[in-house]
Amino acid sequence: MSNSEQNILIDLTKDNLIFHQLVFPIEGKTAADLIDAFKRNSDLIIYQSKPSESTEYLAIGKLFQFELDDKNISTLDDMILNFRNNVSAGETIENIPLFFGYCKFPSLTKEKTWKNFTENFWIIPQYLIFKSKTFHDKEEKLYCVQNFLSSMPNDEMKKIAFAESQKFIKKIVNDTLLLKKENVSIVKTSDNDSSIWKQKVSDAIEEIKENKLQKIVLARKVEYEISGTVIWSDIFEKLNSDYPDCFNFLVKSGGDYFFGSSPELLGKFEKDIFKTEALAGSINRGSDENEDSDLALLLSASRKNKKEHDIVIDHLIENLNNHLFNIEIDKTPLIKRLKNIQHLQTKISGRLKDNLKYFNVINSIFPTPAICGIPTRQTLNNLKTLEAFDRGLYSGIVGAFNLSGEAEFYVAIRSALISENKLTAFAGCGIVEESNPGEEYTETELKLQPIISLFSNEN
Repeated sequence: MSNSEQNILIDLTKDNLIFHQLVFPIEGKTAADLIDAFKRNSDLIIYQSKPSESTEYLAIGKLFQFELDDKNISTLDDMILNFRNNVSAGETIENIPLFFGYCKFPSLTKEKTWKNFTENFWIIPQYLIFKSKTFHDKEEKLYCVQNFLSSMPNDEMKKIAFAESQKFIKKIVNDTLLLKKENVSIVKTSDNDSSIWKQKVSDAIEEIKENKLQKIVLARKVEYEISGTVIWSDIFEKLNSDYPDCFNFLVKSGGDYFFGSSPELLGKFEKDIFKTEALAGSINRGSDENEDSDLALLLSASRKNKKEHDIVIDHLIENLNNHLFNIEIDKTPLIKRLKNIQHLQTKISGRLKDNLKYFNVINSIFPTPAICGIPTRQTLNNLKTLEAFDRGLYSGIVGAFNLSGEAEFYVAIRSALISENKLTAFAGCGIVEESNPGEEYTETELKLQPIISLFSNEN
């Protein structure tokens, strides 16, 4: 990469920093098509898409970053405020995210598996390829944004750097035409025996019966060896087609890739409005519409699933009362249908008491009982013993935000990590007193499918 394309981190202690964004259209149908070409040119890539809303973002490199080892993610709000107070806005684009990133799940177990990912990491990318209906026209075109942050604005220098970037992006687009399709297969190499995992569920149920816990979410990790080169445009063509109502994502850091398709909104900020949801309680899909409806009725009538769902609702309402006015909540759970599974879903919203306090609000509800349990501290201690692995980014947070009161964060479930030739897929389920270990194991198998079905499985 030329000097203009390398990652440059700016020191906020410098005076008179001015932030600029320059935008130009590029050829191509989707941002996902460019991932494979960019992965050879950058150690840091973040891809996010919501197909049902026709939005897609591909962030490359880093111009500026927030990196935080502290698990108290509300500290990030102070960093955002500091950035706003020390940087002047020049030419900027409205209605698209500025920062992209992630936060890990607060596992008490730490492993080298996640060495390429820090605890909390948010960047302004050097380049952003995007497609969004919120941009100035309604056509589904691809655009590239080049971000500049400088204490010495120089129009001539900016013009030269911009011209070099256009050449670089054009080369990347052309490189995508040279990519070859390849069949990628996986073979299972490691997984706890089903009887061992079911025993852990039984142990968790005993903890609940003894009133030590109300609910705990137990996860499995399943390891596979990969044969062939993963073509990310193929992966997201399938995910975006099969799961249009999900938040489909990829984070490349160094040589590792964390990716998935999350159905679970953690929090969405729309100026002074905050939206979230309880997504807990699951059942499989039917073979036709009638069976689908029968299964949905069975899910809605299930005492176990209703209890699991209500625990999440109670947690959200209790903790959001300090942050929201006029909380509104669905009277009865909806049914959220995905390709192979159905969930109970309750939407919750309210007016924010403080604007631009994204992580203060998020910190009050994360991790929710939908991916951890209740009470939180005791559950984390139990997970250290029962799961005995570091979740890392699995069931953490992925998302994006800008400085105009717009942000969106999802829980990083239905996900996997690829490191060298190893794929590690994760799936979990909520355990309450009425849980059945065999049924919970079957549920995790269902939840692994969005990832496993992307590859030829030779197991």
